[in-house]
Amino acid sequence: MELQVYSAEGVPTGLTLPVPTWLLEFKPHRHLIYLDVKRILAAARQGTHKTKTRGEVKGSKRKLYRQKGTGRARMGSIRNPIRRGGGTVHGPVPRTYHLHLNEKEKRLARLSAFVLHLQANSLWVVDQLRYERPKTKLFANLLRQLGWEGTPLQVYTDGYNPTAYLSGRNIPNVAIVPASQWNTYAMARARHLLWEKRALENLFQTLQP
Repeated sequence: MELQVYSAEGVPTGLTLPVPTWLLEFKPHRHLIYLDVKRILAAARQGTHKTKTRGEVKGSKRKLYRQKGTGRARMGSIRNPIRRGGGTVHGPVPRTYHLHLNEKEKRLARLSAFVLHLQANSLWVVDQLRYERPKTKLFANLLRQLGWEGTPLQVYTDGYNPTAYLSGRNIPNVAIVPASQWNTYAMARARHLLWEKRALENLFQTLQP
């Protein structure tokens, strides 16, 4: 299998990038993709939610009236949870949502999400995203040429590329990050992946068993 290489204007360059055979034979682990996406989303939660218990709300601890003989239900302090302004019963407290996956599982999850895009022919390669200065119009023209306008797109560049990032950050559903920051969630939510040629070549060398 060979991937067609496009220019920054969305025009085929005539070059191709061969995909390693072992990568084509790899069987994706869909359950690991689910677990890794769940881990990433859980790690993004702050976990700072908090409600006050009856011991923390403002108010006197005095018993409102005597226990018996009033004809009413027994009642403790004004902080009682059933009263307005009282404490919350079993409310949320600060906690961590961290989920653990070992490094091998994370690597297989990323690789699985990547291979699924290969199998779906939704992974494309651009020679390099180099502009003289940031220009959203140039990046939008690339998407128009590829037929990807309005679709969730994940772009991976060879190292930090400020001109490409600034050119595409205002376009909805487009995320541009260095290839070193590739992760399962970003690839799972994207309909297409766009890799710079050199970044993808480095990835193939890194993943080679």
